[in-house]
Amino acid sequence: MRPADLEKTYVNPRAVLRDRAAKGAVHRLAYGIYVAVPDDAHDQTRWRPGLEAAAAAVATAIFGDRGAALMGMTAARLLGAVPRAGGHATVAAPRRHRDVVLTDRRDAVVRFVPRDVDAIDTQPIATELGVALVTTPEQTLVDLARDRTVNEADRHDTMLALGRTADWERVEVLAAGQRGRTVTEPVLRGVRHEVAR
Repeated sequence: MRPADLEKTYVNPRAVLRDRAAKGAVHRLAYGIYVAVPDDAHDQTRWRPGLEAAAAAVATAIFGDRGAALMGMTAARLLGAVPRAGGHATVAAPRRHRDVVLTDRRDAVVRFVPRDVDAIDTQPIATELGVALVTTPEQTLVDLARDRTVNEADRHDTMLALGRTADWERVEVLAAGQRGRTVTEPVLRGVRHEVAR
């Protein structure tokens, strides 16, 4: 939630949210963005969500419920192909938006990539803060094949992990129908060959 979401309920929503954050009822993720702390949190004043859940919450606050989707290495993490979270999360969003720096941890940023969210292959996945849209393993493979911002070795290992269970016919359909085909196809072909060995 954002203070603007509570303007019809409270005269000074910023003050209300600050007060509730101090008491552990809500948690501040980023400037002007808060989430409710789960009732079963061990220590409500120290609780914080995982990076992927936090990124999904930030995206929901900005673009609405299921208005954006976690993608790239962030999606791969939720799909079980990456053992640990990195320092940033990537979100496919319907329009450009500045990066959002998370204030509850060091050096964590939510980055937004303009995409037609309805045109990419997504699925709902439960996080500790609710259900988020996440790119499917097949879409994530296509996205990672053209992503030059990720460490090459990490990207390769992640694509191999995703490729072991992916529907490669679906990968080919997605790659053929989305931009960057000349970049993605050789990378995907190499991963598929390694998976098949």
